[in-house]
Amino acid sequence: MAILAEPNRTHERFNGFEKFYSDTLQPYLLAREQERKLKYKQATKTAILVGLGGMAVSTLVMLLTKNPIFSLFSLGASGLLAFAIRAKIMENIKRETKQYIMSNICQYLGWTYQAQPEELPNLHQWYRNGLLPHWDRVNFEDEIKGRHKKIDFNLCEAHLEKEDRDSDGHIKWVTVFRGLLLKIPVHKKFYGRTVVLRDAGLFNRKKRAGMKRVGLVSKKFEKIFEAYGTDQVEARTFLTPDFMQKLIDLEADIEGKKIRFGFIEGRLMVAVETGNQFEAGSMSTPLTDRSRIDKILKELSGVMNIVEGLSTQVPRSSL
Repeated sequence: MAILAEPNRTHERFNGFEKFYSDTLQPYLLAREQERKLKYKQATKTAILVGLGGMAVSTLVMLLTKNPIFSLFSLGASGLLAFAIRAKIMENIKRETKQYIMSNICQYLGWTYQAQPEELPNLHQWYRNGLLPHWDRVNFEDEIKGRHKKIDFNLCEAHLEKEDRDSDGHIKWVTVFRGLLLKIPVHKKFYGRTVVLRDAGLFNRKKRAGMKRVGLVSKKFEKIFEAYGTDQVEARTFLTPDFMQKLIDLEADIEGKKIRFGFIEGRLMVAVETGNQFEAGSMSTPLTDRSRIDKILKELSGVMNIVEGLSTQVPRSSL
């Protein structure tokens, strides 16, 4: 059985990355560091001025109303505005830095990267099969297309939110999913649907979306996952003992990020809750801070570990 990489370790495909970093990424980051310093200095000065203005307004409100609550509200609002203005000033350099880093690291791996997906996932298909919760609004970013160990894949990040109203009718947006949506073509025919979801204990259903629960022999597997399928026999051809063990190993490797997946209409569809990934990091630290690169390498290594962990039932492309 293949052994997955240890959590938070970079993948073996990044062996030799240091030369690429010193030849390609580091010169760019060094060249833009002076610009970042100037922008950050400008942003900080502007934020301080806004903050001082907010303090003046807060004091005036206190003198006029004699109500400290209004004064504190005014002070808090000015503080939030100061942070927002500073972030806005740094927005362009942060976006361009991320684009350069992600595009070039993906190119190093033989992959392609786009900040916004060309083809948006059909979320209703994911939802109908239990892979995603209900949502009211969604944002997509970070599309990566590539091949790893002769397995093609396509992924993007998705942020799903649900509207929540309190008794006064005030709206609050609650995140119900933030992570990766990964699609892998399966180069063998299958006729039904098989999904593997998170175990919900007493809330597990006997049926879901026209599928019946699949009984499996691995108690360890069933403590983490719950399987459903339209065809029990076909489902068991996917969920072999070796595959189930690899999923248990994968669950430990990705540190319990609630992976779930399904074999649906010729593809393996995978949803993983990862939070916001592939970001360039804070613009308050030097662009040459290596930790921002290492973080992305670990996140991309996680993608490769997921592809490898699910590879037992995905035939390799002959190309």
